[in-house]
Parts: sequence; structure tokens; C-alpha cells
Amino acid sequence: MEDFVMLTANAGVLISYHGKKILVDAMHDRYTTLFSSVPSDMLTQIAEGEDEFKKIDLMLYTHDHPDHYSERWTRRFLKNHPDTEFVSPIADFADRRNVHVLDAEEETLLLSGVFLHCCRLTHDGPEYAGIPNYGFVLEIDGYRIALFGDATFDKAAIRNMLGEKPVDLALMNFPYVTLHRGREIVTEAIRPKRMIVFHLPFEEKDNSDFIRSTKNSLRRNAMLPRADMLFAERQKIEID
Repeated sequence: MEDFVMLTANAGVLISYHGKKILVDAMHDRYTTLFSSVPSDMLTQIAEGEDEFKKIDLMLYTHDHPDHYSERWTRRFLKNHPDTEFVSPIADFADRRNVHVLDAEEETLLLSGVFLHCCRLTHDGPEYAGIPNYGFVLEIDGYRIALFGDATFDKAAIRNMLGEKPVDLALMNFPYVTLHRGREIVTEAIRPKRMIVFHLPFEEKDNSDFIRSTKNSLRRNAMLPRADMLFAERQKIEID
């Protein structure tokens, strides 16, 4: 399996497509009440570039929250991967080369053969509205992958980010499936050919039944596009 999305934990993934490898929100280790952290052995593998984590082209973070980002582990990764391009609104590594700190409302980059459109989207929850949160559209050989961080349900902002070109694959937080206003954005604004639902805890930590409610929503709502779920450590989904 060469073209895939693999879960690290929560909304952290390794995307592998046509020889390009992109990490998104993939390294975090602080305890949070509802969601799982990346296991320590996987963090070491990522930092040392072992197995699937060899030769990472891009490392992206949507925002600086403990269920998405670890400064300590990211620093270790960047020390071992000086050629990896790093893109995020986080300024912890601004003095390093190959680091792109996002602060504009929108920015377009071409890095390591990957076209990257970055757009600031308001974080969900009024208490987090001031946290810089970015969505990304990755384009590799014409294949478009969209991620939104922890964006609130803002149909106009998401439409603006995506533009007119179709989305082949959208990686979505689970409330975009379980809540009506989220499903409305999926079907009316994003309209992806395929979606992967994540930001779910591992099963042993799922005390709120997020996994079950997401499965039920996908089963009940036939108007949603073809969908898979990521909620298990090292789970892989093949993409095409």
C-alpha cells in the first residue's frame, strides 16, 4: 500500500501519495481528557525517521493545542530531518531553515513538489476563537486533499478556502458527520469525492461513545460521500 492515510492519534496523520509524505498534527503527547495521545514508541519512530516515517517531505500543524502539537517532539523531529519543510502558525522554530510560519489570512506555497494552500479558519468554540487555526489544501499530481484543523462550522469560509476545484479527499473532524450543521457543510460546501473522519479517541478511551455515534451517523445519512473512519493506532486507509 503506497498511497494511504495512517493515523498517529486523534487528528494526527501521515499522508503518503505518489511518493510524497506529509505529516499533519502528528506529534503530541500531553494528556487530554477526551482524546488519545500518540504512543511513545510511535513518537520515537517519527522523530527518528523509521519505517513509514522515512523521508518526510512536509510537516504541517493546523494549530497549537495539546491534542495536536508537541513542541518537544517536533523539535527532536526537525533536528533529525533538516530537509523537511515545516508549515504552521506556530513560531517555536522560526529561526530554523525550511520553516514557514503562517500569519496571513491565506497563503499559497509550492514545497517539495506539493502545492499547498493555507487558509486561516476560526477555531471551534468561542473560548478558542483567538487561537490561529489553519486549514490546508494539498495538491499532488492533481489530487486534492483538504484538512480543516478544528475549524468552526463556517460554510462561507470553507467555500472560500476550497475555491472552485473539486476535492478528492477531505479529512474531517467527527462533528462534521454527527451534527446536522456539519453534514450541511460537507454536502453543500466541501462536496468531496471521498472523506475520512477522525479526531476520535482510541476505543479504550472512548468514554463518550464518539466512535459509535459517528458510525451511526454515517450509516443513517446516505447523502454523505464515501467515508471511512480513523480511530485505531497505526490504522491505515488506502487512497486513490
